[in-house]
Amino acid sequence: MPRKPTEKVIEHRITLGGYERTLLSDVAGAYQFNRISNPVVSLLSDNTAMALIFATFGLYLDRLLDPDWRAITKDLTGADLADWLETQNLVGAGLGGLIGLFFGGPFGAVAGATAGSVVVEGAEYGLEEAADLIMENQKPSTTVAIVLTFYRLGGYLGFND
Repeated sequence: MPRKPTEKVIEHRITLGGYERTLLSDVAGAYQFNRISNPVVSLLSDNTAMALIFATFGLYLDRLLDPDWRAITKDLTGADLADWLETQNLVGAGLGGLIGLFFGGPFGAVAGATAGSVVVEGAEYGLEEAADLIMENQKPSTTVAIVLTFYRLGGYLGFND
């Protein structure tokens, strides 16, 4: 059955004040943060994914550290090795601080330095956990085998030089 055409159109408008716009912006920001943080937290809570991430990171340590890091750390044990690794914390904090300063001014520099230190400490912890996991499970899993295969393939193609 066809509808009867309308005789007049009434427009309703809702105008938000400054407080309401700020509140709506905060709600939208919280929603976006939640949409990003949930997958990240899920990834961080998955042991296999974290072992894969840190094993991959460990495979590329040669590119990130001093070229002679193996010779430097060969005879270091205990506290000496921990002191050498603390240099990496300073580098992480410095890089994070510079990035934060560029994007967020002085407060961003503090936040960036803190984030850089946390990332380096997290990487150290993750590498220790990955090493423990590998030592407990001497038979390589499918994930580790795939990572090692890609690493070897990268060596054949010249990416791991």
